[in-house]
Amino acid sequence: MDIHSDSRWAQFVSAHPDALIYHHPGWLFALESEYGQKCVGLGCANETGQLTAVLPLLYTKGFPLKFGPVASGRRLSSLPRTPIAGPLAQNDQSEKAIVEHAVELARSQWGVQLEIKTQIPNLHESFERLVCIPWRPTFVWELPPALEGQDWEDFWESIRLPRGCLSCEGCRRLRFGNAKRQHRVSWAVNKARKLGLEVREADTEQELAHWYQLYLLTMRYNAVPPRPYRLFHSLWSSFHHSGNMRLLLAEQNRAGQKRMVAGSILLQFGQTVFYAFTGCSPHDWCLHPHDLLQIEAIQSACRSGYRWYDFGEVAEEHEALAQFKTKWGGKPKPVYRYYSPGPNARASRASEMLAQSARKVWRHLSPKATAVLGDLIYSRM
Repeated sequence: MDIHSDSRWAQFVSAHPDALIYHHPGWLFALESEYGQKCVGLGCANETGQLTAVLPLLYTKGFPLKFGPVASGRRLSSLPRTPIAGPLAQNDQSEKAIVEHAVELARSQWGVQLEIKTQIPNLHESFERLVCIPWRPTFVWELPPALEGQDWEDFWESIRLPRGCLSCEGCRRLRFGNAKRQHRVSWAVNKARKLGLEVREADTEQELAHWYQLYLLTMRYNAVPPRPYRLFHSLWSSFHHSGNMRLLLAEQNRAGQKRMVAGSILLQFGQTVFYAFTGCSPHDWCLHPHDLLQIEAIQSACRSGYRWYDFGEVAEEHEALAQFKTKWGGKPKPVYRYYSPGPNARASRASEMLAQSARKVWRHLSPKATAVLGDLIYSRM
């Protein structure tokens, strides 16, 4: 399918209950523009031409060396540089048909491996040529439904919930885990406010560009390659006015002077809000801007009627990040990657050592250098 000219894709995705922002044409357009790729949109239609399944795919160049436990070579992926996508189907028959076609499409090209990222369990049981690789979990919180007869603004004026309140259903549902976690959330948010931090939504692309410099600092500290600015520019153009993308900024107000301290990009569609990208100088982490950004984002998601808040996946080596997300009530949810043919069992010892050395060096590079290298790396992913 041509996702640019065929309106059925957008209509199908908008109506499907399991659709994510990563199935949306706007995200696919952003991936295309990031490295000049063309989306391979597969659609399954019935005899009347109505879609019963879709599967977005993009080709990748791949790396000459294998890094990590999964494939890093040439792939036909759903989707590259995307946490999760996979097939959307109305029934098992359509899902099987569209995945089988994707398998055959990849097999028809020498050296190309099919990769599907999804939360669908046991997808490989219906396909002999699919191999399942359990991936790192994503942390998801099920949001409470809107409280009837209660104004959200009044309720969220202070997140310190009444002590010993057991009769209020709203209080029980809005607690972030146990009492210890609730206290940690309340303490961090209240401290951020006492230090003069305020949250507002970005209005201009100039603010997006300013935020990108903070994003580079965060990714350098985490030893993770940053995405190029043109991706965020494309997302801003596609999603900002529709509300599917929001950039929340945390600013410190001192003596009437405001300074951007941190910012987080939320991607929201269907039933799910994704806490997708964040940026902050490590020197300002003591101000707890991320806690204040989280409470504002969750408040907005609840008020807008979303069901799920996805904090994102966490690599094994980032234990502190996992603790931050569980503090907010996020629970690990399994994610799967399916391959055809299956990936090699292990990466080479040389590639593992190279990756470890690169992570050690990465934190000492300039932000501009990380942006250039990250762009080169992602161009092959």
